[in-house]
Amino acid sequence: TPCGHNFCKTCLNEHWDNSRTCNCPYCQETFKQRPDLKINTTLREIIDHCKKKKILCDFCEERKVKALKSCLVCQSSYCKTHLQPHLKVAGLRKHKLMEAVSNLEDYICQKHERPLELFCRDDQTCVCLMCTATDHKNHNTVPLEVESKEKK
Repeated sequence: TPCGHNFCKTCLNEHWDNSRTCNCPYCQETFKQRPDLKINTTLREIIDHCKKKKILCDFCEERKVKALKSCLVCQSSYCKTHLQPHLKVAGLRKHKLMEAVSNLEDYICQKHERPLELFCRDDQTCVCLMCTATDHKNHNTVPLEVESKEKK
């Protein structure tokens, strides 16, 4: 939230959908209009690191198999076997794969519903390709992988 408090995006949106005003559930600060939510990337990385062992393949139904990668386009996580089409089929090879994560919806732009693939250094936030043509036009953006490596 603009006041700096962190919440599950789904829960916060549900709270605001069921409320007459947009306010922070913690400190009750009221916002004139519904804020665009941004991901606390540091907190997200900590959570993902802690949950890394628990992310399972979305397609292994009979047994629990650890996921190796998540696809931002398909919004699914895959084990070694189910990941193969993404590595071999031309159309799927263009999809954005990342280390297996929970809460894939956090990696999708709220405004454009596209994968957050870039980091805007001017605004210190993750953006999608459509954002670079609108709100973040002419801003200094880099691929998320580049920013992540530099911060580590």
